[in-house]
Amino acid sequence: MPKETFNILCDQLHPYIKPQTTNMLDPVPLEKRVAVTIYKLAGNVEFHDVANLFGIGTSTACNIFWEVCEALSKLRRVFVKRPKTVPEVQAIITGFERKTGFPMCAGALDGTHIPIIAPSSYPTDYYNRKGWYSVLLQGLVDHTYSFLDFDVGWPGKCHDAYVFECSRLCRKLEDGTFFPPVSRNIQGVDIPVLIVADSAYSLTSNIMKPFPEVLHNFCEMQKVAYQEPLEDVLDQPEAGPEQQIFSALSPAEHIREALVAHINTNQ
Repeated sequence: MPKETFNILCDQLHPYIKPQTTNMLDPVPLEKRVAVTIYKLAGNVEFHDVANLFGIGTSTACNIFWEVCEALSKLRRVFVKRPKTVPEVQAIITGFERKTGFPMCAGALDGTHIPIIAPSSYPTDYYNRKGWYSVLLQGLVDHTYSFLDFDVGWPGKCHDAYVFECSRLCRKLEDGTFFPPVSRNIQGVDIPVLIVADSAYSLTSNIMKPFPEVLHNFCEMQKVAYQEPLEDVLDQPEAGPEQQIFSALSPAEHIREALVAHINTNQ
């Protein structure tokens, strides 16, 4: 972290950290407290190693770390903000579309594992599929890679989709309160504000995920044109072209197919 950035962070944390002066010892300066915390967060090293490096006691290093972390959590609403107005969400949508060509996207969702020392209680819950102990952080970022929302602390064994389904973000997306009401008609389908995610998540009207892999990708590479499955037309009612294409699709799949058609048209 550059010195200028470090100093700005210290200024931001100053109102929340009040070093106590005692008759025995001078308080550890604010800048040193922040440096101790950043070093610990960056390397996940033992507290006694941090204490030796900064010339303080191990218990002091531990207390400082948690004090500064608590102060950092109070700054969450200063730096982690979801778009609350139509112009704010439209700016993110425009940013994503300019970068990727993907319309109506206002966030990218994924999880990441943060290494930890195995806890004494229920350690197997934290043993992840990659073969090490961790807690799971799930974050939603905008087109500038800035967090709009995050959820941290879940045991590493948890699946990304489960963490999302239990999150406040999921509830707000479902009830339509996370983003302001914005939509766009694409290929005859009203597309709401969307977030994109990988194949670990479920396809919904608010979350777009990749198509199933293997045969889809193979057909795309071979430039195989999509063909409707054969059906017994005698048992089917007469349908127009649009109904024939979308009749068997869920609302989420309607949205995804409209996006595919739009992107293919604009390539």
